[in-house]
Parts: sequence; structure tokens; C-alpha cells
Amino acid sequence: MSHPPTPHPLRSLLSGPAVTPLDRLAAEGPSVVPELLPALPRKAGAALLGGGVVERDVGEAVAARVDLDAWRVCDAVGAVLLEEAEVDDETLVDLYLHGDLEERIIVLRALGLRPVTDGTVRLLEEAQRTNMESHFKAAACDSNLPLRAAAHAGFGSEGFRRMILKAAFLGLPEERLLDVERGADEELSRMLQDLATEREAAGRAIWPGTSLLIAHAPTAGSVARVVGGLEHGDDRLRHAAARGLLRLNRRDLEPFAAERLPREPRPAIRELLERAIRPD
Repeated sequence: MSHPPTPHPLRSLLSGPAVTPLDRLAAEGPSVVPELLPALPRKAGAALLGGGVVERDVGEAVAARVDLDAWRVCDAVGAVLLEEAEVDDETLVDLYLHGDLEERIIVLRALGLRPVTDGTVRLLEEAQRTNMESHFKAAACDSNLPLRAAAHAGFGSEGFRRMILKAAFLGLPEERLLDVERGADEELSRMLQDLATEREAAGRAIWPGTSLLIAHAPTAGSVARVVGGLEHGDDRLRHAAARGLLRLNRRDLEPFAAERLPREPRPAIRELLERAIRPD
């Protein structure tokens, strides 16, 4: 496998015990990867790495982005280890399929800073099928990998929509789905609205990200759902609806913001409503 066009951005963040596995790799070669990978949480540590969102040019139309505040030190070591070992798709998939719970998380996190390949698509499909929420989160959250994978013929917009729909079903915070709004389309809006309707009928919670995403690509019923959300009793849903209203940016919807504003108790939501009302 050829190296991505830029150096791995996490190498310089590692020090102390975290670099020991990388030193062993340099001394003994790629054959030690199956031995090193399962030991990373213990050897390198599972403390949160921190550092916020980083970007990397991986030679695609969209730069790879990950939020290191959600990564552990062992995840970062694993990402560097797999790249410096020049692990190919077949080996990467094999490491995942034969790995323990932690190994699978490390492999899936590493995908967020690698170019999307057939192996990436295979592992995203595995993550979508799993019942382990931690594995799905490692693939879908804290990176823009689902969006980048949508440009791959093997995953496409359909794969992207299915992944976002599962994230909504699990109730994962929409802010952890980096750049998700860039993949919004009317079909995703329809799917999210259908899921919201089913949950309402069953008396279950609606995913807060619904109002925001459907506002990026409105379809039949989208405006009514966003406006209706302004009166919801759940602060998170009202906040999402206010963000959606602001995104819609329609003059004819300003009266709904103006009508809600005097009755809205939450300052953050009031600010959004005020922004949605444009002065004459």
C-alpha cells in the first residue's frame, strides 16, 4: 500500500511508553503487528488523547477529519502502527475479524485518517452489522469517514444514509458525526422523518439531529416537522428545531420564531430564534 500524501499527524503526539510498540515495529518488521495490536491498551494506555479536530489530506476530494478528544492514546498508536507497517486491505480486514473488542475499535478508528479503500468499505459494512455499539461508534463517530466513504463506489450515498440512519436509531449525538450535513439529501431526510414518525407513534424519543439534517435537504413534511419541533417539551429537540429553522432561512417562517421567542425559557434557544428573525 502506498503512503498517503502527508505524514501521519499523530506521530508527533506520542511519547514515552506510547512509542515503544512503534520502536519494536521498526526493529522487527510488520510481522509483529498481530502481537502488538492487542497489547496497545495496556502498553500504550487508554487515557484520552485530546487535541480537538485534526485534518489530513489523504488524496480525496474531502480532507479526512477526526476529533482527537474522543480518541485514546492506544487508538493513536494503533493508527500510526498500521500505517508504518504498511498494512494492506486484506491484512487490515483480517486484523479486525480476528481481533478482540479493543483491537476492533483501534482498527476502525484508524480508518478515519486513511484513504477510503475497498477494505474500508468492508469494515464499515461490518460495523453497520455489529450489535456492539462501541464498534459502530468507532466507525461512524468523531470523524467524517462516512461522508468520505460516500464517494466510494462500493459504499456510495446509500451506505452513507444507512450509517446515519443507524446513528439516529441509536441516538448518537449528531455533533459527533463530523461533516454529516454535507451528505444530506432528500432521501436521507425522508428516511429520518419516517424514523421520527415511527418513534413518535411508539412513544419513544426522537433523534435531535433530525430537524437539523432535514433542514439541509428539505423534502415533503420537513418544514412542518422543524416548525413543530419549536414547541416540543424536550430542550434538545427545541434547540435542534431552532437550528433547523435558522438553516432553512425562509422569510415566511419568521413568524413561528417570533411567536415562540417570548415563551422560550432557554437562552441558547432564544438566541437562535432571534437570529432566525431578520430585521426589515
